[in-house]
Amino acid sequence: MSGLVENAMKLAELFRNWKEVEDYGAQTVLYSPEDSTDLLYFILSGEIELTLHGETLSTEGAGGIIGEMAMIPSAKQSVTATTLTEVKLARINRDQLKELVRDDTEFSLHVMVSMANRLRAVDKHISKYFEQIC
Repeated sequence: MSGLVENAMKLAELFRNWKEVEDYGAQTVLYSPEDSTDLLYFILSGEIELTLHGETLSTEGAGGIIGEMAMIPSAKQSVTATTLTEVKLARINRDQLKELVRDDTEFSLHVMVSMANRLRAVDKHISKYFEQIC
């Protein structure tokens, strides 16, 4: 079994008995740019599209994390998150995130990788924009 699959299975187990789980139908906008929120979501099932100015940055599925900008004090969301299918999300507030990061190094690395990937996607979007105007 690959390391990615094992890690996804371990993280899914971490949230198996999570008390704060939410279900959403397809085509639900979870948040939009400039929304103030203090929640991060771990995707238990389904798919969510993240868009910036109408362009797809990424599609996140089970094991993915969205809403990470909400964990930065005074930050607002910078993308739109829309469910593509029915989804089940574990809702994580700032205090819960601190506890998870402190107690589970695999989860900590997963969050860092997710943020790095999101930054790469935004960088690609910005580069594409500058190529069009130059």
